[in-house]
Amino acid sequence: MLKMYVNNGSKRQPSDGPIGNLFTVVGSSQSKEFGIVPSSLVSILADGGDDSHTRTQAVDELKVLIEDSHSIHLAVPHFDDLVEFVGHLLDDDSFRVCSSAIDVFSALVRRLPKKVVASNAESLVLKLYRHLSNVNGYVRESVTRIFTQLMRIASASSVLDNLCAVGLTHRNARVRQETVNLVIIALLTFPSSDFNLERITKTVAIALIDGKRPVRQAALECYAVLAQALGPSKRSTLMHSVSEVEARNGGGTALTDAVNARLNNRKLPKQMSTGLVEYVTHVNNSHGASTPTPDIEWILSASVGYGSSAKSSASDSGMSSRMSTRSQVLSQSGEAQSFGQSRLRRSARRGFARLPWDSEVTI
Repeated sequence: MLKMYVNNGSKRQPSDGPIGNLFTVVGSSQSKEFGIVPSSLVSILADGGDDSHTRTQAVDELKVLIEDSHSIHLAVPHFDDLVEFVGHLLDDDSFRVCSSAIDVFSALVRRLPKKVVASNAESLVLKLYRHLSNVNGYVRESVTRIFTQLMRIASASSVLDNLCAVGLTHRNARVRQETVNLVIIALLTFPSSDFNLERITKTVAIALIDGKRPVRQAALECYAVLAQALGPSKRSTLMHSVSEVEARNGGGTALTDAVNARLNNRKLPKQMSTGLVEYVTHVNNSHGASTPTPDIEWILSASVGYGSSAKSSASDSGMSSRMSTRSQVLSQSGEAQSFGQSRLRRSARRGFARLPWDSEVTI
């Protein structure tokens, strides 16, 4: 519980005055939590309550403190507790508190010493990855940006190791899709020499047979990027992973045909200036249309599910949809749930020693 972080000192109630005056009111002699945060501020945030406006102001003050502190090094010994504390704020019922809390996370990653962030990258991944499915679109997008920043500070390969180990088998299809999207972003952002491409190929293969359409679509797009990174001479390596997972999925050639169809389209997904990833594949669910290609057939053979949010120009009435990192798959009735664009373990030690399909997957 959040209260575990609060000292026994007197709490400052919202009625005491504007939260913006907190630091000047209590003075620098006030006791501190996590090395740098005034106890009164922690008390307000830990106390919860129905006053979301006051809590939002308190989180904003915390963000300013982290951003501007010249004593950020004092928080280093308290890293785990501070991350845990801010992580609880991400679960707040208030949209504004949750949005401000992710800004605090972002500030911590930027302001704390890079060595500290790098050595604790795994714990940050485990704390943040489930918020890839957060209903707050700003939180989802910010989590993606934080992951990209972590890849720059630590290493893209280790961050992907930790993320894929938990994200590709998560029960929430949106988390699984966004995990694959982050693999795409990493491959588009960093040199291919930074990765063990064969291992990533085996790892992402599980998403090709996912029971949800958006996950399958993301996986096919990811395989297109992997094929480009591997080069023509190693395409057989990629297809071997496809054959293995297809055999474990009951045999047949539908998946192999789907991957080949996607690879024959030499266009790659791209990351736009907004941070979104635009897919190449157009999904058309309308009946009576021209015969879909094998990759589209493979996607449509899965059950309907939703991605993180929408960047779609289509519905099931027959218009094609261009999927993005904040994408959604449309239902058979033609209805689409749009979350819109808003503001902005195990570790690599275990890594991928086991093939990902050896683990039970919840669809």
